[in-house]
Parts: sequence; structure tokens; C-alpha cells
Amino acid sequence: MHRGILDQLITGRHRRIFRASIIIVALAILILIYSRVTTKGIYEIIYFNPMQVVNISIQLFAIINPLSALPTFLTYTGGLPVSERKKLVNTVVTVVITLIFSFTLFGQLILSLLRITIESFKLAGGVLLMVLAIDMLSGTVRTKTIDTEQIAIVPLATPLLVGPGTMTTLIILTNTQSLINVLVGGLIAALLVYIVLRYSNNIAIIIGRNGILLGSRLMSVILAAVASNMIYEALKAWGIAK
Repeated sequence: MHRGILDQLITGRHRRIFRASIIIVALAILILIYSRVTTKGIYEIIYFNPMQVVNISIQLFAIINPLSALPTFLTYTGGLPVSERKKLVNTVVTVVITLIFSFTLFGQLILSLLRITIESFKLAGGVLLMVLAIDMLSGTVRTKTIDTEQIAIVPLATPLLVGPGTMTTLIILTNTQSLINVLVGGLIAALLVYIVLRYSNNIAIIIGRNGILLGSRLMSVILAAVASNMIYEALKAWGIAK
């Protein structure tokens, strides 16, 4: 089914549309990078700091929190053959990487178009992440049931893994960190997500249900700490907090 759609896109008259879309996206990325170079300088974009990358990857992994998605993932894929499960995992991770790169490259542009300050977004994002962390801790994160043919994209890739919290964090990170560090950190986080999903059965057997819940709760605590820091930085920028 998916292969048939792809064949339609790259053959016949759809081929021109497909190529034009790629060119438009490439130009948009080049314009975005150029605007950042002119405003922040090339150093702020290409400066690579391994410690920042580690910090960013930990934050993103905590927010994506694949451990909390394991019960849902195992429920959907329990009856699938190994080959189909691998394809599903590859699709999920591909969508996750695409979303991470999209939010990293275009998130700040969206803020500019909407005329939203980074401080306002930090406060709103911090509150949102705090609510999400509380929901994770209480085990009340909601997901909707849909056709199993679509689970790779919805609800697994989004919103279960990459949701508003991830978008919020990426936009804030790109405003405060080097672009290359955020992209590399996002790739590392996506790789960790791949490992968790790829070996989900082994993880479930080794650590058991209680271990999965414990890991998910730990990620929730880290997420709550990140949310608190966002709220504090916003209040400090406005002179409300010291």
C-alpha cells in the first residue's frame, strides 16, 4: 500500500511535483541557515560541544520517553512477525527523526511569524512539560486507538513519542544552543529510541513490567526538572525571579 503511493509520487506527472517539493524544502533550509548566520554568526551554528550534545540528547530522550511507550508498542506489535516488527520500528524512527529535524530547523521561524517571544514560549512550554510529567508520573497519559496500519506514524511516532513537549524543547534549544549540537543530540536521542523499540521484547523480559514503569517514572522526574528550569528562566528574564 505505502509502496504504491510512493510509486505514484515519483512517476509520471507526480514526479515534477515531488522534485519541486524537494527543491522548495531545500531552499527553505538554505534561507533559514543563511538568516541564522547573518543574525548569530556562523560560529554559533557550527560550534560543536560534546557536553552540550550529551545534555541535549538526555533532555530529548527524557521528553520522548520511549519507555512509557513500550506497553502500547508491545500491545500493537505483539502478533507481528519479526520482519514486520523491524519495518515498523524503522518507520517510527524515520518519522521521529523527520519531526525532530523539522522542529529544529523551522521552529524558530514559526515563533517569529507568530510574534511570540522566546520567554513567553519558555513559560508556556515549561507549564506544558510539567503537566506532561505529572501525567506520566500518575500514569494518565492518553493515547487514541486507531487502525493498526497507521500505528507507525500515529500514535507511536506522534503524539506518543514526539509531541508538543518535544517541539517546545527543540525550539528553545535552538534559540540557546548551537544548531549542530541540537541536530546531533536529536539524532542520538532517536538512536536510543530505536534501540529501545528494536529490542522491546528483550527489555520487557529482562526488566519486567515494574522495571519499565520505574524507567518511565525516572524519565518523568527528569522532564519535570527540565520544565522547572524553563519556567524559572522565563520568570528570571522578566525580572520576576532572581
